[in-house]
Amino acid sequence: MKRLIGALLLLSMSLTVTAASKPRDFKSAKLVEIGTDERLVKGTTVRTAIFTVQLGDLVYSARGGRVAGARDIGQGLVVGDPVQVAIEGQKLIMLKPDGKEIKTTIVKRARER
Repeated sequence: MKRLIGALLLLSMSLTVTAASKPRDFKSAKLVEIGTDERLVKGTTVRTAIFTVQLGDLVYSARGGRVAGARDIGQGLVVGDPVQVAIEGQKLIMLKPDGKEIKTTIVKRARER
């Protein structure tokens, strides 16, 4: 019985990993701006990165992770350069120059004027 439960657990975990690792549909976009935003969260001021990218005729602004100190908030990305992006629901995923992903939450969509 323990082997059966163990096998089912292992199968369940492998299916979860397989589903989570599906290839993303990356498209070429232009990184328009990198900035920061401050919000009050439970009495503490939290500074987060804001990325703005243009994909076709749509401009997306997306909130990244927390920013502490004077570190590189763009994580190697340079404003004006092309960037590979994928959109999955409310998430905007960008590829950094080292091939790793930056996962952000879309906060605004607008048509280019």
